[in-house]
Amino acid sequence: MLMEQLFSSGLMRMGPSRTDPNRQVGVFNPSAVAGLSELRATRMDEFRWIAGEWNYENAVPATSVNPAYGDIGTCKFSLCEKNNWVCMVAPDGRETQQITFDPFSKQWIYVLMNGAYGMLRSPEGWRGNQIAFIGLMTMIGINCEWRIRWTKENTDQFFFVNEERDASGSWAYIDEWHFKRKS
Repeated sequence: MLMEQLFSSGLMRMGPSRTDPNRQVGVFNPSAVAGLSELRATRMDEFRWIAGEWNYENAVPATSVNPAYGDIGTCKFSLCEKNNWVCMVAPDGRETQQITFDPFSKQWIYVLMNGAYGMLRSPEGWRGNQIAFIGLMTMIGINCEWRIRWTKENTDQFFFVNEERDASGSWAYIDEWHFKRKS
């Protein structure tokens, strides 16, 4: 179980509470977490290139009930929360956390919190110029297992492909998004 794993691994131990030093509570073992902040910072540098404004094109194929269509727009990404997150920046400047690196599990986390809800993970991380996030999500009321595969073409161009797990267990193409840095 979770607490047993945290304490038996040495990650946590008993120690004084921050709010009441006379109370013994579970605290992080300093020697077990040494270097985790530096690891996270180093790994977050792998996404530093994404900061800035982008033009995008979204291509959606036809299905038995809809024609193929495409949309275009602009978006902005930033490194936020002390450079611990990649955030999507709304037109009003509000930042929404989307991607981070968890140094405890040593995996990338992709969080969806608006219209689509879920937490996808990438334990493998970047393999060359690609990274894939996989997990359960809810998209406008529909639950599914999702995979989003990002490909960085260069620091001014990237794309990602969305897929869902179908009934046979295979990945089925949903759509793709192409981004070019605004000049």
